[in-house]
Amino acid sequence: MEETANQTTSVIKSFDNTFELGNLVDSLSQVGEVGLDYALELSEAAPILKDIPVLGLIVSGTKTVANIRSYVLANKVFKFFYGIKDISIEKRRKFAEEYCQANREDTAVALLSVLDRLNNQNYVPIICRLMKAKIDEEITILDFNRCILALERTAYTDLELLPRFVNDYYEEGVAEAFEAAGLVYLSVIDPRNMLGGPKMKLSKTGRDILKFGLEHPVDFDAPRNTKIISDFG
Repeated sequence: MEETANQTTSVIKSFDNTFELGNLVDSLSQVGEVGLDYALELSEAAPILKDIPVLGLIVSGTKTVANIRSYVLANKVFKFFYGIKDISIEKRRKFAEEYCQANREDTAVALLSVLDRLNNQNYVPIICRLMKAKIDEEITILDFNRCILALERTAYTDLELLPRFVNDYYEEGVAEAFEAAGLVYLSVIDPRNMLGGPKMKLSKTGRDILKFGLEHPVDFDAPRNTKIISDFG
């Protein structure tokens, strides 16, 4: 138990140190995003694991089915640092300070926990782009947190359908899932069912993810309102 706790502490400290590394561009660019599998096969002998120490701690070199979670987490961590490699140390530190203050939690602990919980590794680049949007003050730290929570509640296979909800739209199953995740709101209520029943539209969080996370053009000036269609009056 004590050994596990020590290992966890080491990974967290190593993630923190890696977050402030000045050579992220050089270390990650020489391998490239698709080169992680090769680096992991070489384990701690691989240059990438020497330059990005947190990966060496997550993946101990034992390649068994029992360690699949560690392997998946290592891939997510690699994608994360690959995605923020162009962000300066100063901007990363400023983000870390604000993120820590807002969440009342160590930045490394919080971000590692987020990466571990993600149900799909393809969410990582989206999170990196949202992080850049926060650093560029396009969104607030609260917006960033809401986007992360929404992504955790959303199936990756549904995300490609998100642009359909820029305008009033409904698709059974997807609309309910997006609403539960906070990505859309009920924009049209039609009890007569003449216009296809209720419709959903992007919420503020849905727009943030679509515009900054998925880099899809979205009009942010559209007001949020719900249209009620009825025979009364």
